[in-house]
Amino acid sequence: MTRTEALAPPTRYSRAPLPAWLLRMLRPAPLPLDWTRIVAAALGIGGPTLAGISLDRLDEAVLVSVGALCASFSDLTGSYRYRIRRVGLTVLSGGFGFAAGALAPGPLWSALVVVAVAIPSVLASRVNDLCAAAGAQMLTFCVVATGHVAAGIAVGEQIAWFVGGEVLLLALVGATWPFRRAAPARGAVARVFEALLELFDAAGTDAAIGARQELTRALNTAHDILVGGASIARSRVHDRLYLVLTRATPVVEASVALAHAGSRPSDRTLDAMRTVARCLRDGSAVPAYRPDASGSIMVHALDQGLADLIDSWRRVRRADVPDFQERLGRRERIRLWRRGISIGRTGWLLTLRMVLCLAVAEGVGIALDFQNSYWIAMTVALVLKPNSGSVFARTVLRGIGSLLGVLIAGGLLLAVPPGWGLALATVLIAAFVPEALSRHYGLFTMVVTMIVLLQMHQSDLFVEQLPRVRLVDSLLGCGLVLVIGYLMWPPGRSPALAGRLADAVDTVAEYVSAALAGRAQGRSALRRRTYRELSDLRTALQQQLMEPASAGREAEVWWPSIIVLERLVDAATARALLIERGGDDLRLEHTQRIVSTLRTAARQLRIQPDAPAHALRNRLTDVYGEVVS
Repeated sequence: MTRTEALAPPTRYSRAPLPAWLLRMLRPAPLPLDWTRIVAAALGIGGPTLAGISLDRLDEAVLVSVGALCASFSDLTGSYRYRIRRVGLTVLSGGFGFAAGALAPGPLWSALVVVAVAIPSVLASRVNDLCAAAGAQMLTFCVVATGHVAAGIAVGEQIAWFVGGEVLLLALVGATWPFRRAAPARGAVARVFEALLELFDAAGTDAAIGARQELTRALNTAHDILVGGASIARSRVHDRLYLVLTRATPVVEASVALAHAGSRPSDRTLDAMRTVARCLRDGSAVPAYRPDASGSIMVHALDQGLADLIDSWRRVRRADVPDFQERLGRRERIRLWRRGISIGRTGWLLTLRMVLCLAVAEGVGIALDFQNSYWIAMTVALVLKPNSGSVFARTVLRGIGSLLGVLIAGGLLLAVPPGWGLALATVLIAAFVPEALSRHYGLFTMVVTMIVLLQMHQSDLFVEQLPRVRLVDSLLGCGLVLVIGYLMWPPGRSPALAGRLADAVDTVAEYVSAALAGRAQGRSALRRRTYRELSDLRTALQQQLMEPASAGREAEVWWPSIIVLERLVDAATARALLIERGGDDLRLEHTQRIVSTLRTAARQLRIQPDAPAHALRNRLTDVYGEVVS
């Protein structure tokens, strides 16, 4: 089994009749069901409608449901703490955005408020994943508030009911504490090692072919979850799992070769693989492992590959909170966090693009005097949301999802009687929101469109032409994004990824040299430039993963190197602070060797841009290990 075959998805794409970028766009992420999110969404979004019918307060119930829908957009599968922090921050930002939109006195002021809120919303995406989610919901529901006016309810009460819905969803998420579970990404990577163990058990039997196919499926699933999702925002857990998966390639290759030859590794090696799978699932630390020099060449290759994987995993895990960082005080840690914030040229361009598209969308709505023109601006805000992959793919999927959502909702409105029937249908459809959000953007758009139309049918805001108006406004918003937000920033204008990556490695080398040498003068400006360049490069890779005119496979193979570079800058920053305090020191020749290795890697990347990507990744990983050791 070759290295390319071990990563399975490239082979699968090459054999498919459709191009890789189209498969990436259409294929849902193969995630297991998360019942905690399903129940929370069904009760939080659909429950208020049932209560509104019982109490004859449907307008208030719709506002509560919309607030819960806002919060549910940020409820992603993950650790319990991560979910609470993400949804809790969205409650604050979404409430602020809704209040800003609801308090706007007229159409022109509403348009100005939406454009103004867009600026901090996009810039927040450059801070971290949590702030990106909060900023996106702040803008989205500011737009919603400008058009969702409940007659007979004071503005202050509307804001209160909306925030009440957000708090309801947050309380439901908090109630999932007894049922918290590991993220699907952990289980997907662990499944690779479990499939390897099953392959050894089936070697020499009729079940060997099935076990080999199951290993391929496990590799495909892990790859799709870690790379193929709609959101590829930076996360230490996500990055660590991806590094484990890429480091597993020698282990997979050696295991397949041994199973094909009918050989079996020692029980000690198999126990280590079981331990790796268990630690991946529960998030615990994996114990150290040393290879055994005895056995055949392939047995030793498997043992060595497993030892290298475990060593790399332990080193990266320790580096998340390194010993030298633990000795830093609270003030220094805050300084580390502040230095990680990078806006850069890409951040301001994204902001400019969002402001321009929203201004045109609001202007079109005012000029044409559309009844629900806020849907045009909402489409722009959702499609151009930063840190969410390809704008082209999201625009196309938004249009397809809106069309299907309108058709299905129209059928339900004809077939299901109003009142309790539609309320129960809303509860059932709301249960699909979290799964659609995680799996596929087009599916998510379809589900949300259905919920909105069913909710509005229960209130006084519904008119017979509403489904058609929703579809026309959404497609008009998609058209504006394609023309103004996509064609004005074509991916083809960016330089080749290999060249940009080489420039980034040179910049990191310059910063590492200044940080490890203890030079304080000019280091702050250099650090900000380094973070910005890496942030811009990561954004470029995200955009190209599903672009029809770009090499998505090229973007994917460089992804692990970007992860290592970001961690290398983080580690060098923390070490520089410790050197300033006199708590650490590095010999000059050690620093020079590290910097020389980085500059040599950048030079070779320019000379041979088509060289294997794993060679650069391995070299950067070794440098990272020296910095954090």
